[in-house]
Amino acid sequence: MAIRCYIPTTLTALRSTLTDVRAVAPDAQGRGLRGEEFESAEFDAMCIAAALAANAVFAPAEAETGTGAAPERRVIVAYDAPESSPAAPLTEGFDLYTLADVDMARVASFHLDEDVVWDEAVQLAEDTDSSAAEDHLGASDLLWYDSSELGQLLGDQA
Repeated sequence: MAIRCYIPTTLTALRSTLTDVRAVAPDAQGRGLRGEEFESAEFDAMCIAAALAANAVFAPAEAETGTGAAPERRVIVAYDAPESSPAAPLTEGFDLYTLADVDMARVASFHLDEDVVWDEAVQLAEDTDSSAAEDHLGASDLLWYDSSELGQLLGDQA
């Protein structure tokens, strides 16, 4: 049986092979839930991964003030990891998995910010700080893309 986990990454990283990545998933108790409770635990895992991705892409922007380089667009990959994948507790109810290699055939979907929301977050990071940009992203929904749409995503998104 696979464990659905959520990998915080970027579009640039998706253009190459995903290796040595971390992923968030409900812990064993959360995976044992059913119905709406299970869906809520999975959604929360995706939100934690989205927050980690936002933090990762905006933290370098603060350190490199004045370089003019925009942060890389974040992506959350819904991935069915093998049960044997190493995991450690992340926070109450959630584990952090370490994945040496990501088999793209096991990807269920991709989740990205809407273009306008992403652009607003980048502007906030430039005008104020990364925490304002992260808060802005945290208040918005991610768009869902099927795993078969990866080529289109990489071609259409900057």
